[in-house]
Amino acid sequence: MPKRRIFSRRNQARTPSVRLPIGLLLVAAAIALCVLVPSTPINISNLAIADKSLPTPLATFTPLPRPTKAHIGRIIFTCTRGDYNQLCMINADGTDYKQLTDLEAHNYYPVYSPLGGSVVYASNQNGGVFDLFLYIFEGARLIRLTNNIGNVISPSFSPDGSRILFANRAAEGPTSLWTIDRTGENADLLYAGPNTIVAADWSPVGDRIAFAMAVDQPDAYEVFVMDADGTNVRQLTRGLAGIGGSLDWSPDGKHLLIYAGPPGDKNIFLVDVAAETAAQLTNGGNNAACSFSPDGQWIAFNSLRNNDQADIFIMRSDGSDVRQVTDNPEPDWQPHWEP
Repeated sequence: MPKRRIFSRRNQARTPSVRLPIGLLLVAAAIALCVLVPSTPINISNLAIADKSLPTPLATFTPLPRPTKAHIGRIIFTCTRGDYNQLCMINADGTDYKQLTDLEAHNYYPVYSPLGGSVVYASNQNGGVFDLFLYIFEGARLIRLTNNIGNVISPSFSPDGSRILFANRAAEGPTSLWTIDRTGENADLLYAGPNTIVAADWSPVGDRIAFAMAVDQPDAYEVFVMDADGTNVRQLTRGLAGIGGSLDWSPDGKHLLIYAGPPGDKNIFLVDVAAETAAQLTNGGNNAACSFSPDGQWIAFNSLRNNDQADIFIMRSDGSDVRQVTDNPEPDWQPHWEP
């Protein structure tokens, strides 16, 4: 696929110059579950909120691609079932589908912890606003990480799993970037951008954070990259129309997956962060919310190519060998691979 120049150095600035926010959007982006998934759905509404003690501390993280698992691995995703959005899981070859939550509440943005064993997600199960919840499979423990600090979306773990990045609208004004300990302590504002931020992802190396932020068009965003401490912000994309509200780093930290295009005709793009180019991977289907497999060989995404039915698909990292994973009349979206 041809590569497009998406950034002009003469317009680069340490802090982006943008206009007023278009408004807060809850958009689809990804989450994940662990290796100890039970064979029956987990009704998290019946679980007691656990104390904030966690299992053995996580080992030092080394950002190396992991080998492909049996069935090409597993994918967790948001699944609309009836009046509510739930969490579901399936093998990447389409086998062993499970619905993991059954709540009278909305659950979005599932993401696995880097070493597996737990999943963090956004839910309004304790009221009207969205908080972060951490479900630990060992012992079936549920930890509420935030408590009415705003409306939270798009969580992403630091590579060592000790901190969680998320977007939060804490008061009137744009949604900003925050971090919190995996125990639910020390919630801190990291970056208050001039406009609303709709998605964020921590790089696998841990040194950078990428995020999508509104600039000057409704329902379209630009991608920005900054240091993990919230400094040295730079705008990465310009001129790629209709960028959507999700992104994902490649396992080697060199590329970003995004989706872009006119309404109703979105495609998946692979952004080379250093070269500042974007290669189009799909051609038609109205695609969104893409995520790399742990080995970097596959990409999961949701698409409307099946008769306008939102399903999960996978493809090779070069855009070839597209395979359908789910086929449910109700929407499946926001896929994220298990580590």
